[in-house]
Amino acid sequence: MIRFVFSTLRRPVRAVPAALLLASAATAQTPEAELFAKIQKRGDRTPHALYEELAELGSARAFEALESALDEVNRLWSQRAIFHSMRHFLGDETLGPKALATIERHARSGEGIRARAAAGALAGFGPPAHDALYDVARGAGEPIARAHAIRGLRTTLGERGDDDALALVLKGWITPHSGTREQGVELLRSFTTDDAFQRLERFVASSRASQEVQRIVLIALGGHPRGEDDALDEHVDGVLGRALGSSDAALRYEALQAIDARGGTSEPRRVEKAARDRDPTVRRAALVLLMDIDATGVDFYRLAKSSDAIERQAAAIGLAEDPAPEALAALHRLLRDDDPTVRVEAIHQTGRRRERSSIPELIDRLAAETGRLRTDARHALTMLTARDLGFRLGAWRDFWRQEGETFPLPTYDEALAAAEERGSGPRDGGSSVAFYGLDVVSNRFALVVDTSGSMKERAYAGKRRIEVAKEEIQRTLERIRDGVAFNVIPFSDEARPLHDGVVQVSDDARDEAIAFSNALRPVGGTNVHDALAAAFDDPEIDTIYLLTDGEPSVGEIVEPAFLRDEIARWNSVRGVRIHCIAVGKNSELLEGIASDSGGLYRRVN
Repeated sequence: MIRFVFSTLRRPVRAVPAALLLASAATAQTPEAELFAKIQKRGDRTPHALYEELAELGSARAFEALESALDEVNRLWSQRAIFHSMRHFLGDETLGPKALATIERHARSGEGIRARAAAGALAGFGPPAHDALYDVARGAGEPIARAHAIRGLRTTLGERGDDDALALVLKGWITPHSGTREQGVELLRSFTTDDAFQRLERFVASSRASQEVQRIVLIALGGHPRGEDDALDEHVDGVLGRALGSSDAALRYEALQAIDARGGTSEPRRVEKAARDRDPTVRRAALVLLMDIDATGVDFYRLAKSSDAIERQAAAIGLAEDPAPEALAALHRLLRDDDPTVRVEAIHQTGRRRERSSIPELIDRLAAETGRLRTDARHALTMLTARDLGFRLGAWRDFWRQEGETFPLPTYDEALAAAEERGSGPRDGGSSVAFYGLDVVSNRFALVVDTSGSMKERAYAGKRRIEVAKEEIQRTLERIRDGVAFNVIPFSDEARPLHDGVVQVSDDARDEAIAFSNALRPVGGTNVHDALAAAFDDPEIDTIYLLTDGEPSVGEIVEPAFLRDEIARWNSVRGVRIHCIAVGKNSELLEGIASDSGGLYRRVN
């Protein structure tokens, strides 16, 4: 049943059979009738320009035809195009209010696609639609409709800056429907009244609030530099202090990041308490923050002897900053720590400190380490000496025996220039084993492979993406030597690891993994969050190869910026290197994940 669209403006709209409508349209032979007949015939295949053409007629019949066209289409973007075309009526004193009222009614209806389409269009209408958008933001039953309304009101809400405006933002914001994360941060930074800060304190402490918006709030507060306004400092410290008491470790971590970003806090005891937090990522972030706030108040030598690996990681960072010779000696001792995550940090910090006496220590690590950490030691040596002697231990020892006493330590810039001059060959040393062209040198790695529905698309040589991935998995596993530990973690809507943790390569393990991979089928969405969470759940893994052909579409965290931050949080205490392969198109998310972890990024077709 659809409405009769060729009545006069004041005639009541009534439902009639579609056949009667078509007959009436054919008889009328009006432009509105002809255009509507085309829409009725094509449905969701109607070009959007046709809706625009109909709306540009500007008549009451054209408006009624567009209303009826909503019942002829099902897809979001078709309905949104119809609503969007109604902007042409806004200048009409009669049809303009009617158009706004119609779109608002649909936006507030809670009817899923229809509500989203209406609100999405309304958000682009500018000031004439602000009253309607406020009503949608307050009362729409569909969350994404409310989020679209916030997008249309962003500038106005920020200019108001009052508690009511803040309440709408906190209730309705959804990234990206309301805007980018950066736009959310900018908007929330504009709320600085006493009432607003009281609301923010309650919001960050609520277990029912959107975690995404809570994190945006904390990032926004980190953008208020400390020391410019005493009252503002007190308010910001109050909100961040409440966040440090959250039951959610991710929020406690984000609060510490905000305190660091704004240059400290008037309540350092809360940070000291966080340094004893049960969550290792929070504990490390708090320890590093305490060093920034007051390095003299942190006993790095005590931390270096702690039974807690997180405290020893933090000690490596602090000792690298301390110019005393005994600090360097303590840092060198951490190069031989029993925990590989501490050794990863110590190697990195030793290279960052740039002392000539660290070169023989790193040569010793090159001899003692295997797999990923051996690569780290080589890289640190290369950046200290501006030379690359590969993994040839004898060559490094000969170099130091001959030149050690007089060797002039190059600057970091000189070492970087030398590396660029050598070219961008395989950074991991030209291993004979590779996954999509990226060297596999780790002794404990995971292949995390996308098997979502889009992996059925054609790649090159007529093969499907999933088939190419299976061939790459098989080629990699066939060349890995026995004794190396690995896992295969395919993912779509969820992660499905082959094993609960890494297993050592053997003929049987290799055959099982290849058979498992060959049975994979492309179906479902792209859950990058759960895929990487499954890899990080294994404490043995030190290297991940992540392959995907799409942006995250399902999972606990989908928005790319937040997902990248969460992975960086997990990795802050692990030092896992994540190499990323983007299939079919460049991925800013994958490039960022690889960069954050010191991994490599590659795009393939």
